[in-house]
Amino acid sequence: MLACAIAAASCTPADKPAPVVTPSGGDRFLIDPRVGYDVPISPLVAPKFETAWRWTLAGDELEAQRRLAEILTRNPDFVPATLAGAALDIRAGRLAQAGATVAEMVRLYPNWTAARVYQAELAYRDKQTRVAYDLYRALADDPNAPGFVDERVDELRGAVFNDLYAAAQSAPDTEAVRLLREALALNAGAIEPRILLAQKLVAQKQYDTARTELEPLLNTAPDRSEVQEMLAEIDAGRGRYQEAIVRYERLARRTNEERYARRLEEIKVEWSAANMPAHYRTALNSDSITRAELATLLYWTVPSVRFAQNLGTPPIATDIENVPGREEIIRAIALGLFDVDPVTRRVSAYRQVGASRLASHLARVLQLRGAPCARGLTQDRVLPACAVTLPAHAPEDPISGREAVAALQQVAKALQ
Repeated sequence: MLACAIAAASCTPADKPAPVVTPSGGDRFLIDPRVGYDVPISPLVAPKFETAWRWTLAGDELEAQRRLAEILTRNPDFVPATLAGAALDIRAGRLAQAGATVAEMVRLYPNWTAARVYQAELAYRDKQTRVAYDLYRALADDPNAPGFVDERVDELRGAVFNDLYAAAQSAPDTEAVRLLREALALNAGAIEPRILLAQKLVAQKQYDTARTELEPLLNTAPDRSEVQEMLAEIDAGRGRYQEAIVRYERLARRTNEERYARRLEEIKVEWSAANMPAHYRTALNSDSITRAELATLLYWTVPSVRFAQNLGTPPIATDIENVPGREEIIRAIALGLFDVDPVTRRVSAYRQVGASRLASHLARVLQLRGAPCARGLTQDRVLPACAVTLPAHAPEDPISGREAVAALQQVAKALQ
């Protein structure tokens, strides 16, 4: 655009007084191109450029272009006028055109303060926030840097921090960890990103690292529920179940939030499982439990079953000799929970237990062990009467070990 103005410069009207304007908003960051330009300026050019620059600040693009073109016609090497043309392009939103000019100026004069400021501002207006931040940080060490540079660095630091934190919230865990660490490098005292970082690390089972990342919050926000929750999860991940249980008990009491009470029960199950025989842990982690696995979970979850006295001699089942949980199956047969086929003498230990069969088995346990809530009721009414709820499944859907344990814990409570 300046080229057209240069061609027309020889036929321009006489001078008119230049206004004195103090730019506001984002335009105040487009500083005088002479800042940091270390080549002596001719006394003949200096006043002409001063006038042209005033027209630029005033936002009169045509008059500013005319003045700059006139300077460049007689002084083509006077690059502050070229940079002033880039300022006009930036103000008009012609960022690509301005970018080409500014890039060339920075290449030719890498220490030119004004050109470097324009480079940073172009990045900012082009929504390259991180690039703008890095450029302004580098400018902060420039002795010629204008006073607003520190302000701009702080502003952009906050913008970059917000961008990183926002991106981390929807990123996969590994990428989120990287983004959150970058965000915390910009604002180490931020609480929410540090909690989220700990959560992501716990999800990846990096318990020691998560504990280290939480350390600053133990001085600034130790009572935050999320902080205590992460400490409990770290304890549980390290196998320190008792410490985790204590933390979750406090959280459940203090907040009265159901999710904390639910997680407390899960950790109690994990603690029990950690001290259980291997076939119990296998049953607990099963996605589709069998009769043998249900018998195992029943035995170790319901004290009334485990410590039952005076049971009769169970009929012999011929298909359980090498089945994991053999003793638990025998206990279930002795209680009358499982029947042994009178002809084949088999109990079908590996038969899958579906949702409807689980409901029947649990109701039967409550009746057999004399739960007060089950007295005098038909089997289909026992579970509602004893406040035992099961996950929503179709009748033949498989039941996981953890779903079965959650239901068995309710049975155990009803039998207390």
